[in-house]
This record gives sequence, structure tokens and C-alpha cells, in this order.
Amino acid sequence: MIVGAGSAGATLAGRMSEDPGCRVLLLEAGPDNQGDPPGSPDNPVLSGANWDHSAYVHEEAENGRRYPYVVGKAVGGSSAVNGALALRGLPGDFDAWAAAGNPAWSWENVLPYFVRLESDRDFKGPEHGSDGPLPIRRQSEDEFGPLAAGFLHACRDRGVPMVADLNAADRATGAGPIPRNEAGGRRVSTAEAYLAPARHRPNLTVAGHCSAARIIFDGDKAVGVEAMSDGRLVRIGADRVTLSAGAIGTPAILLRSGVGPADALLRLGIRPVADLPGVGANLMEHPIVALWGLPVPAGSRSGEPMHQVLARVASTGAAPDLNLTLVNNVTDLDVPVMRGVLKGRTAFSLHASLLTPRSRGSVTLRGAEPDADPVIALRLASDPWDVERLMAGARMLWEMVRGSHLAPLLERVFLWTDRTVEDDAMLRRSVSRFVCPSWHPAGTAVMGPSSSPAAVVDERFRVHAVSGLRVVDASVMPTMPSAPTNLSCVMLGERAASWSA
Repeated sequence: MIVGAGSAGATLAGRMSEDPGCRVLLLEAGPDNQGDPPGSPDNPVLSGANWDHSAYVHEEAENGRRYPYVVGKAVGGSSAVNGALALRGLPGDFDAWAAAGNPAWSWENVLPYFVRLESDRDFKGPEHGSDGPLPIRRQSEDEFGPLAAGFLHACRDRGVPMVADLNAADRATGAGPIPRNEAGGRRVSTAEAYLAPARHRPNLTVAGHCSAARIIFDGDKAVGVEAMSDGRLVRIGADRVTLSAGAIGTPAILLRSGVGPADALLRLGIRPVADLPGVGANLMEHPIVALWGLPVPAGSRSGEPMHQVLARVASTGAAPDLNLTLVNNVTDLDVPVMRGVLKGRTAFSLHASLLTPRSRGSVTLRGAEPDADPVIALRLASDPWDVERLMAGARMLWEMVRGSHLAPLLERVFLWTDRTVEDDAMLRRSVSRFVCPSWHPAGTAVMGPSSSPAAVVDERFRVHAVSGLRVVDASVMPTMPSAPTNLSCVMLGERAASWSA
């Protein structure tokens, strides 16, 4: 049984069902839109396809700033509602996982699974796959609109090297076209890539609108789940249970099941099964600071993708720690400084996202009831190191919009002024006030040896202190990859399937 049909779960189910001797039941809380066309990556938030969570940007508090927190709720999960950015992360990201007590997760060990998952339409060779389920392509230079071309020219002026393949292992720093998992301008989710070809298999069952409430244990062995289906609570048995409900859903299910910090569970009236303090702790996010604006009519071109180009750069030193991204042709915008401004026009945004955040948040329970929303406290930019890097990113963006390549294409720019950017105290306040998440949660059930107090699973996804239970999703990531988490989650699903054979 796999709980959650998202980026990792659908991948795992599709691969495991290739073995006719393995019966796979895939549960998904959201709808199973089998046969529906894949969504456009330029309409990332599909109506009715996400959990409608909200998160505390800083600390949990009655008057704390909250932000809509989009997590996919449909077969395909967040891969069905994201921007279709297909970036791997950097070799050092995964070598850091190995150094944290997970030797199977070095770059050398994970690269074959990144290769296996993809069908790269632009690049061949040992670092790229040509016949995997996920199609990956980049826009060519002649497809770039004026803003995208101006963005790359501005990066070049800053000394950022141009990189044709941002997934190349030896191209850590650079600017270029974004690899995207799309075909014909349409997002390809794991539902389409991994499940659609497997639907005919008699050993695969996909159950939509089936929301797992808690894991059933016989002693310390997981033997099934309780789930809500058609308005009633049902018990479903299984030889093995794998949680792939994402970095918000997975810790919530574990906690309701008695797996987590024992003292917190007892306060909620939940009987502890395994005292694992790391469940729900260590929540990581890629924090963003952004500026918004309106292009001149000649600055945008109808039909351009929102995400065409980005730059991976270093705020200080040599190692890249920021993504600078142009987001173009924005039409659905609820940003306070932009309300009432669009009036039928399209906007643009420039984002600086921190790839290696030190701030950590948490996912906890309001109560033991399955329908109680979890408490998501992001604590973005709570570490001063993060604030300094985001300030550096903000200044880079400001220099770009004031420079000769972008300034002529921009009618108005909102949020910052020269004074804001030049004054350290003002910019620090602005970063703290306007920082927002990327919707890339990770780390709430991290992998590590049982000797580590923070570890929840071992390097083969098995939950410590119990049997018959695995976690396969972004929850297990010890540190953030230097990229959106989707492609790494697909890689996790591929890796888990190889160990399930």
C-alpha cells in the first residue's frame, strides 16, 4: 500500500506494478482525474487540486502572518499543480546527504535514477536519459521573449556564465533556459508519466478520494491504514505500508498514528507507538524575496511561458546559494502592492530564492482528529544567515531592473526603491516582512542512522523503531536540494522501487 499519489508515490506505484507478482494499492486523498489532459505549467494552482493549507510565515501566533500554502491534492500530487521546473539539484547536495550518515545517497549513487526518470529532448550522454517516463525540454534562444533575453543579458553583465544545461553536474553557477517537464506546452505530471501507462495492469489499483487518517499497528508492525472513503471510515490491510503523502501530510499521518515525540502525542491523547522526536521537525523551505512590475507593451509577448530562464549564483564566496528567476506573463496575481494595477494586463516578477536555507520550521497537530488541519510554522528567514543572503539577492534583482537591458522594458516596478535597497536596516525589515515560501516543503521525517535523535527513517526509507512502514517523499530529505523538490521526489520514487524489487 502506498499512501499518496504524488511526485514520489505515483512514481513508486508505477514502477512497482511492473512486477506482476506485486499487488499495489495506491491511495490518494484527492480526485483521480484519469484521462484529463495535463495542466498548463503557466496555471500552476489548479482549482480544487490542492489542500488549501495556510502556513505561518514566521512563528505560530494568533496574529502571525499567514500565507496560502499550496500542496497538490489529486493523483499526481504537487507534480500536477507546479510550474514544471525539472531541475535536479547539485552534486554537493546529495553528497551532503551521504555525509549525514546516508552513504547510499551520494551524487554517484543517485545520478542513475535521475537518468532513468527522464527523456531529455535536448541533451544526450551518460548524464542524461533518453527513454524515461518524464519528457524534459528547454526553450531555445529564438523562443525567448524580450524580458527573458534581457534577463540573460543582465546576468552576463554581472559576470554570470551562460549555461545551456542547468542539469549538468559541472555547471553549478550559471544562467540559462530552465529544464521543464512538459510536452507540447503542457505539464507532464507523474500521473501521466508513470500511472497512465500502468493503468491496464491488473495488479495496480488507484483509489481516489481516499484519505488516510492513521496507520494501523499490530504491536510495532504496520499492518494497514484507516482511511476516509465515501464519507465513512474504512480499515484497509496491507503487507507493507509506504507513506508518500508529502512533507506536510506524512508527518501529520505519523503523528496521528502515534509515531513522533511521545510527550507531544500524550498531550493530544494519542498513545505513542514509537518515540521519534524528528517527526514534524526540521521543516525546510526555499524562501523567496520578489519584486513585481508591469512591462512596457513591447516587453512581453502573448503566449510566452511564465518560466523560461533562471540564474544560479553565489551571494558570497564561490558556491551558488541563490536562484534568480524571471516569472513572466503573470495574470492571476494577489499581491497587495499590485491589487487594482493589472486591469487586464500581465505582470512580471523577479524572484531571488535561497537554495541552502538554515531556518527550520515545523509541522504539528492541532488535535488528534483526522480532519484537523496541521499547524505549519515555516519560520522563514528566522536565521540571520538566511536574511543576509536574501538581502544580497534583493540587491542583485534591483541592479538588474535598473540596468540597461531590463529598465527599457519595464513600465513600473513595485515594492522597493533605491533607498530601500541601499539602507541595510530598511532592506532587512523588507525581507522579513515580504519573504514568502516557494511551496517546496521538505525534511519533516529525515533519513539518518538510528543513533541520530533527529532521524525518522534509515537510508532505505524504513521508519525507525517500527516494522512494515516506509516514508518515500520529500519528508526524508536531510537538507534541501539546490532546486525545486519535484524532480528529486521522482528520483526518490525510482530509488525506492529499485529496493522494493
